[in-house]
Parts: sequence; structure tokens; C-alpha cells
Amino acid sequence: MQNIGFASNLQVGGATPPGGFFYGDSVKEAYKKIKKDFDLPGFDILNKEFEISTIEPEGFLLREIKRKINEKLSSARDLLTALIQPESTSLVDLYECRCFDDETKNNIFALFSRVMHLKRKINESELLLDDNIDAAIIKEVAEKWPKIREQMIPFVKELEACWKTTPVSDKLSKEYLG
Repeated sequence: MQNIGFASNLQVGGATPPGGFFYGDSVKEAYKKIKKDFDLPGFDILNKEFEISTIEPEGFLLREIKRKINEKLSSARDLLTALIQPESTSLVDLYECRCFDDETKNNIFALFSRVMHLKRKINESELLLDDNIDAAIIKEVAEKWPKIREQMIPFVKELEACWKTTPVSDKLSKEYLG
């Protein structure tokens, strides 16, 4: 058996473990090696959406891609959470949640639920340690995320519009400041 320079110094019979890669490979080169094995989306697609080119080229590539995806989903979750359940100590949250009516908040919650479903699938896969499951969640999110991202844009534009002019209501300030 030879040591292939795998992050865990795993000894294998000259083959790269499916979810890992050699030291010295660029992320793109390493991705090419596992893309075919797991029928994954193209590198450029994942890189555009999740910035996977910033992953350090050592370790478990599928797991690292999942973690980059989870970071993006966490950002979406945080934004949506503040709109449907604002922190009472955040002036920004209190002000912005007022920019949406109840029907829009229901739509925001539906989108939030889709994001959370994907995040929980990633949480489960982190415990299962199965490359096939990791690949499946990467494919699923790569398929669903662009639509989720597009559906978030109108909400973000509305937030921007809410801040276009300085709020004139003293009521919000009084509620926040006590």
C-alpha cells in the first residue's frame, strides 16, 4: 500500500478515495476526478453559485463543497429569518419586517422552509459520512438553489426600497429605544 497524500494519510492501493483527492491538485482538477464518479454538476456552475474555488485543495472535497453550500444557505436563512421573526434588540430587523404585509411574510416563510429543508439534509449528511449521500445533496441543492436565489431578489429589492428614504416615524424609534 502506498500513502497517496490524502488529508487523513489514508493508505490505499494506489487509488484516490472517492470523496477525497491528492495534495497538490487544484480544486478544479480534483473536482474533475470526482465529477464523473458521482454525476455531479459542472465545476463552473457550483463555483458561480457557491464559490467552491476558494476551497483548500486537501481533505474531503465532497464534504467541503457541502460546507460551502451550507454557508450560502445560512446567509439566506439569516436574511429570511429577520424578515419573519425580527430580533427585538435590532433596529434594522424591527424596521425591515414592517416593509412586508402578512401575505408577503407567508411567501417569505415558504421560501425559508425550503432553505431550512436543504440545510437539515446537509446536517444529516454530515452525520452519515457517505460520499453518495454527499453527492446527492450537492446535486439537489445545485438544482434548487438558483430558483431560491431568484425568488429572494424581490424581497431584497423591497428592503432596499424601504431604506431609500430616512424613516420619518418616531413610533419605531420610541418602540426601539424604550
